[in-house]
Amino acid sequence: MTDLAQRRNEALASRTKGAILRATIAVIAKHSLSGTTVQLVAEAAKVAPGTVILHFQKKDALLLSALEQIAVEFEAARRAAVEAAGDDPVRALNAIIDVSLDPKVCDPANVAVWYAFWGEAKARKLYLERIGSYDTVCQDGLDRLFAEIIRRGGYRHLNAEALAMGFSGLLEWQWQEILVSGRNFDRDAAKQTARAYLASIFPQEFAPD
Repeated sequence: MTDLAQRRNEALASRTKGAILRATIAVIAKHSLSGTTVQLVAEAAKVAPGTVILHFQKKDALLLSALEQIAVEFEAARRAAVEAAGDDPVRALNAIIDVSLDPKVCDPANVAVWYAFWGEAKARKLYLERIGSYDTVCQDGLDRLFAEIIRRGGYRHLNAEALAMGFSGLLEWQWQEILVSGRNFDRDAAKQTARAYLASIFPQEFAPD
């Protein structure tokens, strides 16, 4: 096989694998983890069931791969947003709000997959083993951002960890609303709510324009 032919085969395999993962996310969102089958995924991806098995070997690996893709995409978007903010923690928190409510990152299907894994004990254990580190990194990053704003503003009476946890919980609640409202979820209003939370704590730093 020539190098060109090999590259074409690799590109085709990558596209097929991507299509299968996107189909898996859609199927989980519609049928839950336990209701997801290789047959349903194959039909949604428009491939043969054997093609799904060829790429992922077994159902559990397929389900985890779908979750990992969502987690990696979210973490990459979050990291890029924070890095773009430089050393400005206020800008970084505003960027995190935008990323966390970006329809490309947290559309209803993606959010449904997150909660599907949390909703089943076995799946939740796998989630914590494979994806839990992303949650830890994200929360640690929030702790540092709040601590830096507190330091710069001289807000010695405030607790960074508690505030970061409240902020994280607010965004989590917004994700639950996405799950309930679907495409009707008002993302602009959700962003305003998150920024109002920050403004209630740091009125100078997050005062409305």
